[in-house]
Amino acid sequence: MTRDTAPAQASEPVAAYPARRESSRRAILAAATELFAERGYDQVTIRDIAARAHLSPAMVMKCGGSKRDLFLKVAKIVPPPLPDAPPSELGARLVEEILSRSRQQAVEPLARALTLRLSAPDPESVRDQFIAGYVDPLAERLGGDADARLRAELVAAALVGLVAAARIFDVPATGTAQDEVIRRYGAVVQQLIDA
Repeated sequence: MTRDTAPAQASEPVAAYPARRESSRRAILAAATELFAERGYDQVTIRDIAARAHLSPAMVMKCGGSKRDLFLKVAKIVPPPLPDAPPSELGARLVEEILSRSRQQAVEPLARALTLRLSAPDPESVRDQFIAGYVDPLAERLGGDADARLRAELVAAALVGLVAAARIFDVPATGTAQDEVIRRYGAVVQQLIDA
């Protein structure tokens, strides 16, 4: 049978390959994103990604590349936008947003940044994303000069500390009045903003 006389269904699976490959690629990237966020780079294998994506390890390598390639594709820090608040309330609003995400058990970009940085095959790329996503926008909002940069770095450090304490050690304790934490820790962050 020649190509011109072959039954139509013989060519249908070939036409479906790009769609299946794209579907596999999306599943691989989603699985890699979840696993690297949950466990960090060192604790994830290609087999883990394959299992989560419901594919073979060979398909993961074919469609997604090596573990390092996958990490570099998906290890993105996407910070939330700065709160739309007057400068005098920015500290409390930043703290409030962190506590709100924690209470809702939502993804915390600062915690993700910590996890990615500690286990990344290229920690500097994660640091660069952190600086570009958190420090640079805040420094710009605070005036854009060298002093604003230092204040933004100190605010970022204070917020990372709060996130680490809340997410890892449950401190301040879950039962603590959130308004009181926002008032007190927000005042500390605000002092760094205003310094």
